[in-house]
Amino acid sequence: MKKKSKNNKKYKYNKKQFIISGILLIYICSLMAILGRYVTNNINNFFSKSKEFYFYSDKLTEEGAIYQIDNWSGVDDYTITINMNSFKNNLLFASYDIEYDIAYTCSNNIICQLSKTSGIIRVDDNNSDFFKLIITPNTSLQTGDTVTVQITTTARSTYQKILSGIFVLKVGQEKLTYEIVDSANSPYLSLNITNTIPFYKVSQAFDTYQVGNTISIPNYLLLSPENKAKCYSAWVTLTFEPEDVVLDMTNNAYLNSTQIVETIYNHYNYIKSVSFKIDAQSSQSVRFYKNDQTQDYTYPIVNNNSIITVNSI
Repeated sequence: MKKKSKNNKKYKYNKKQFIISGILLIYICSLMAILGRYVTNNINNFFSKSKEFYFYSDKLTEEGAIYQIDNWSGVDDYTITINMNSFKNNLLFASYDIEYDIAYTCSNNIICQLSKTSGIIRVDDNNSDFFKLIITPNTSLQTGDTVTVQITTTARSTYQKILSGIFVLKVGQEKLTYEIVDSANSPYLSLNITNTIPFYKVSQAFDTYQVGNTISIPNYLLLSPENKAKCYSAWVTLTFEPEDVVLDMTNNAYLNSTQIVETIYNHYNYIKSVSFKIDAQSSQSVRFYKNDQTQDYTYPIVNNNSIITVNSI
């Protein structure tokens, strides 16, 4: 009996050792797997750098950038332009073309359309490429409503890299929205203004109309040119610093301006403010030349503050 008891103890002891050894083995295997992934990622990063693999964007990041655009009209299309490149700086850039795939997911209250589903960042094209995503409401949106889209680009290369960004558009109370479309090394930027107000207001009394009266679009179109000049839907004033940007004086904003304010810069007169009218339910683009072409004044996605102040009545 005693001999049998010793054998049982030995069996229990061996069983306990086996369980502990198994747990240790699983732990070591897991640790080795984690360490292996770490080493693999670092090796990939090392080789990707040594092979001049650069895959970047002006709006998308590896961490997943998040942007919110307030005061969207919720009526007109909204276009997001994504610039891609294969350079880190002026000295470090890829010596070969990089292909990439584009994907997106949208909230169910909008329709999204890509200008293309894949692209090539070509060396012969200054190591750059771009694509556009157009957002269109598919339902009636109210003030405070939001729409969301996530854009993802994946490099089609030996060294995989994914860049992404989430864009949230919020419908604001204002009926006038604007954006600045720009990119680094571009000689000019475009300020795009959209007016969704569906009527006109009288600024100077005429016939039976008094100041402040509203006029529908069909009735406005029947007015004479003289009386149309006494009405407005949106009256916009742009204010800017000539040391940053210079107004293109071939624009309709300048040619049809109602007020111009000038200032002296470098001993010359420059425009620093311009006011003009925008028709009901219409858009207008105003071009500005940049004094520093390396700057990217894109708003509201790249920059939180606009280089041009926009006020309206």
